Amino acid sequence: MSLTRKIEEYALDLGFDKVGFTGASPFDQLASALAERRSGYNWVSEGLLQLARVADPAFVLPGARALIVLLYDYHKQSFPPALLGKVGKAYQARLYTGKKRIFGSRLRLLKEFLEQQGMEIGVRPALPERQAAVRAGLGTFGRNTFFYVPGIGSYAAITTLAVNKELDGPAFDPGSSCPEDCRQCIDACPTRAIYAPFKMDPLRCISFHTYGTGNFPGAPADIPFEIREKMGTWIYGCDICQDACPRNRKTLKRVLPPDAYLHEVAAPAITLTNLLNMLNMDDAFFQSKVQTLLYGYIWEKKFLQRNAAIALGNSGDETALPDLEQAAGDPEEMVRAYTAWALGRIGGKRGKKILETHRAKEQSAAVSAEINRALESL
Repeated sequence: MSLTRKIEEYALDLGFDKVGFTGASPFDQLASALAERRSGYNWVSEGLLQLARVADPAFVLPGARALIVLLYDYHKQSFPPALLGKVGKAYQARLYTGKKRIFGSRLRLLKEFLEQQGMEIGVRPALPERQAAVRAGLGTFGRNTFFYVPGIGSYAAITTLAVNKELDGPAFDPGSSCPEDCRQCIDACPTRAIYAPFKMDPLRCISFHTYGTGNFPGAPADIPFEIREKMGTWIYGCDICQDACPRNRKTLKRVLPPDAYLHEVAAPAITLTNLLNMLNMDDAFFQSKVQTLLYGYIWEKKFLQRNAAIALGNSGDETALPDLEQAAGDPEEMVRAYTAWALGRIGGKRGKKILETHRAKEQSAAVSAEINRALESL
């Protein structure tokens, strides 16, 4: 049995759904695209993920000779209705790579197997996952820039490893199998983040703003006002463009068994009603009920409190005003600022009174500006 086949069989045994292999030459097209759209991608190309550098796999692993691409279908179980429209499906699937998480344990076991075969492995910073999957022949790009897998759709997690041994594998050119002239993903995006086929502005993406803004080095400090009101009740991630895609229709219509953790633990903790709890959560609630699900990019509760405030503001629910009044006195400036926006969004006599009361005692210039803007909108 060839080494390539041994790796594939072991990866499938670990629970991955597809495995591909390809060469480790630079992704020149990606490098060119990043240079062309530098203003929108600086935070990722030269900051946190160093995408401009990992366009050459040798940056991740000097001497890289092949890439192993792993696909995991994360739409195998049903998602609770209470979490849809609030938490992206990829995050509900908990695809976290930590040693104490199941997905991370799969990767750890595979890396140990590869090391036993005498390989050196490179995985950080993350390689260009979608480009690698296309090059390995596992699927194609969609107009929303997501990667689509036959029989799975775009609900597929991709993990790419660079290794220092040659492995049998093809090299496919990027392509698309989208229906001709289809614009459903483009038209569905409320912020127009997908501004042309195969082109996205991440700085207008709802998903990015739920975890990147104010959090990632080089990312904007604040969520623009025009974006906030279009975020709806999303608090982590967004599935709008994927759910609108005709290529995902069969996947979305499947009758699937429930994910017990999501239905029994996560959904009761993070319903729209319990966004009130999230808004004013203490560290214990954050660590035991929230961070176990919404871990990926967020390590400080203030970002999720901010997102909860935006979601509550967009809900227009006046019953949230007592909790927003409490949050208006939160120690975190960020929480107070977005709470002021939410109060202005809901409005009413009580909302106005809360804003006026806190304007009189607010010490932060940034929060005061948010309060004044909220009052002007009423």
